[in-house]
Amino acid sequence: MHEELVSLKKIQNNRKRVEKWLINNQKYINITALEKEISAPKGLIQKFVKYDKKIHDKWIDPLYGVIKQFASFKLR
Repeated sequence: MHEELVSLKKIQNNRKRVEKWLINNQKYINITALEKEISAPKGLIQKFVKYDKKIHDKWIDPLYGVIKQFASFKLR
């Protein structure tokens, strides 16, 4: 029960971070490339940014991972 609550809280925190980052950086990113990177349906991020349509929970973690990698400025 406690683990489920922690997991739910983590998803909510990641959702807030992802949504805020997408809104703040929408004019600097290639939305289509971001969708392709996580194999998301075309228009998923566009619909969120433009029409405020909620992103399904299953896409939050992959988006969070890509954004985290993208924003860290690491060299491969």
